[in-house]
Amino acid sequence: MMIAKLFIVAIRNMRRQLRRTILTALSFAVAVFLFTVLVAVPVSMDRIAADAAKGLRLIVIPHNSYKLPAKYCNDIRKMPHVMGCAPELQWGAIYRDPRNQIMAIGVTQDIYSVSGPSDFQLPPEIRKQMFTDRRNASVGSVLMREQGLKLGQPFTLRSPENAKLTLTLIPKTEMPTLLTARALFFDRRLLDEAVKNAYGADIQDRATFLAVRVDRAENMNSVIGEIDENFHNSDGETETTPESDALNSVITGIGDVRTIMYSICIVVLLTVLLIAANSMAMMVRDRITEVAVMRALGFARVHVVALLLTEAALIGLAGAIVGAGAALWCFHGGISLGALTGGLGYMAVAPSTAALAVLVALGVSLLSAVAPVTQAANIPPAMAFRKVV
Repeated sequence: MMIAKLFIVAIRNMRRQLRRTILTALSFAVAVFLFTVLVAVPVSMDRIAADAAKGLRLIVIPHNSYKLPAKYCNDIRKMPHVMGCAPELQWGAIYRDPRNQIMAIGVTQDIYSVSGPSDFQLPPEIRKQMFTDRRNASVGSVLMREQGLKLGQPFTLRSPENAKLTLTLIPKTEMPTLLTARALFFDRRLLDEAVKNAYGADIQDRATFLAVRVDRAENMNSVIGEIDENFHNSDGETETTPESDALNSVITGIGDVRTIMYSICIVVLLTVLLIAANSMAMMVRDRITEVAVMRALGFARVHVVALLLTEAALIGLAGAIVGAGAALWCFHGGISLGALTGGLGYMAVAPSTAALAVLVALGVSLLSAVAPVTQAANIPPAMAFRKVV
């Protein structure tokens, strides 16, 4: 019963200094919005890497060369614990504007042999249709929304180096998984023919990387060793890593993004802590007489502390909900991180990230109020009479 009464009193006190309450809550809202968006970047990266780890896939790339024959898959499929191997060819294409680059990946029907239960699964009848028409493509959900693509509606990609090298694709399926949200998979035979017509070069046996699926996680290291050992001292030596490590290496190559983002988040939180502490100190200073009267009327120190902490928590919570809610509304569908993750990664604010930001803001608001509230709790009842006189 006492808690309910303190809550009502706290609400009334907040309304007395409505402008200060609103401004303090808005400062929390802005800071929580920034914190939520910033922390969502490394969190999204970790989620994509974790999603990749579920697929039990290895990525084979050239080692100290640019040569990786697609026919390597013929030998890899025969190795123990290998479930499938698919050669993939990356193509940095342009859609509409030169600044609007898309990382398209040419694949063969072998792509289905490296898909695991945790991946997006196409119905058997759709699988058959995908390679009957070479223009059919599978497009990630985030990429579909970013580019305004629609299923069944053709669109044209072109090479940034050669305007004559173009491909017209038809989105057949939309891929909703984290790992494929910004991916575009198409029949590589279409690109092979286009390159041959434009340059006279035969690239049918070329691959940017090979995707290899392993039966169990404990066998991944042995398969990695066998692949690299098998092609050691060949014209095209290989370097094999788990898919999650391959994604992380792209980010590591441009610097420690996680540390930078988390450092900025800490700076944001410290700034809000100082702002909130200053607001709480002003609130306590303006209410010395009021607190003293409460103490004279019999309110214990614990009641004063509970009342002021409740006010601080409500202000922080209100601002946090607004800020985190705005971040969730703006970025719940994800936005591209561009070159940061090789064109495949993206940042999305998940409900769990927004909830974490609210809890952190609530903790910061309570922490900022500790010193002023402790000072207020020690105000003697006699202060009420001194102020009157």
